[in-house]
Amino acid sequence: MINGVQTKLDQFRGTPYFQVDLRVARPFKVKERWQIYPFIEMFNLFNRNNPGANYVTDISALPTPVNNLYNATALCPTPACNVPITNPNQLLVPAGALGDFFGPGTTVGIPFAAQIGVRVSF
Repeated sequence: MINGVQTKLDQFRGTPYFQVDLRVARPFKVKERWQIYPFIEMFNLFNRNNPGANYVTDISALPTPVNNLYNATALCPTPACNVPITNPNQLLVPAGALGDFFGPGTTVGIPFAAQIGVRVSF
């Protein structure tokens, strides 16, 4: 709880991850045994930026402690606990895209990319 108000489930998860990949292919038969299979693949088709969608979700793991783990009303950078929490966004601390292993603010995914290819079977 923050200032006596229950926080929402997944409130500190961040922006949802969204990526669309597409592959288009069409086989062509050449003689009886040969088949040519050209294709194009596109990754992150809409070129959406997918920042790390994780914030620290455990209030006890914040770098700046809070005055009460069950009903946080103030941040405590000093023993006086003199920074009141007026907005839940004050508690948004990036935890990295895939946890703390990759560090805060790691971008997940790739920018738009495409490739073409041909597969031949006989």
